[in-house]
Amino acid sequence: MLYVSEGQWLFWGGIAVMSVAAVLAAAGMIIFTLTGRRIKKKLEQEYGKPGR
Repeated sequence: MLYVSEGQWLFWGGIAVMSVAAVLAAAGMIIFTLTGRRIKKKLEQEYGKPGR
Protein backbone atom coordinates (compact mmCIF):
# COMPACT_ATOMS: atom_id res chain seq x y z
CA MET A 1 0.00 0.00 0.00
CA LEU A 2 1.20 3.50 -0.80
CA TYR A 3 1.97 5.67 2.21
CA VAL A 4 1.46 9.41 1.85
CA SER A 5 2.68 11.60 4.66
CA GLU A 6 0.78 14.59 6.03
CA GLY A 7 3.27 16.97 4.42
CA GLN A 8 2.70 15.39 1.03
CA TRP A 9 -1.08 15.68 1.46
CA LEU A 10 -0.66 19.38 2.22
CA PHE A 11 1.67 19.90 -0.74
CA TRP A 12 -0.49 18.13 -3.34
CA GLY A 13 -3.69 19.49 -1.81
CA GLY A 14 -2.30 23.01 -2.09
CA ILE A 15 -1.41 22.43 -5.73
CA ALA A 16 -4.93 21.13 -6.39
CA VAL A 17 -6.55 24.14 -4.68
CA MET A 18 -4.35 26.57 -6.62
CA SER A 19 -5.21 24.82 -9.88
CA VAL A 20 -8.93 25.13 -9.19
CA ALA A 21 -8.45 28.79 -8.25
CA ALA A 22 -6.59 29.47 -11.50
CA VAL A 23 -9.33 27.85 -13.59
CA LEU A 24 -12.04 29.79 -11.75
CA ALA A 25 -10.10 33.05 -12.16
CA ALA A 26 -9.76 32.48 -15.91
CA ALA A 27 -13.47 31.69 -16.20
CA GLY A 28 -14.34 34.81 -14.22
CA MET A 29 -12.16 37.00 -16.43
CA ILE A 30 -13.85 35.63 -19.55
CA ILE A 31 -17.34 36.13 -18.12
CA PHE A 32 -16.64 39.68 -16.93
CA THR A 33 -15.04 40.61 -20.26
CA LEU A 34 -18.03 39.37 -22.23
CA THR A 35 -20.64 40.96 -19.96
CA GLY A 36 -18.63 44.18 -19.81
CA ARG A 37 -18.65 44.48 -23.58
CA ARG A 38 -22.40 43.88 -23.66
CA ILE A 39 -23.05 46.48 -20.97
CA LYS A 40 -20.76 49.01 -22.66
CA LYS A 41 -22.54 48.54 -25.98
CA LYS A 42 -25.96 48.98 -24.35
CA LEU A 43 -24.86 52.13 -22.49
CA GLU A 44 -23.44 53.62 -25.69
CA GLN A 45 -26.76 52.95 -27.45
CA GLU A 46 -28.78 54.56 -24.68
CA TYR A 47 -26.52 57.50 -23.75
CA GLY A 48 -24.07 57.87 -26.62
CA LYS A 49 -20.32 57.61 -26.51
CA PRO A 50 -18.65 59.37 -23.60
CA GLY A 51 -17.28 62.76 -24.59
CA ARG A 52 -14.32 64.58 -23.18
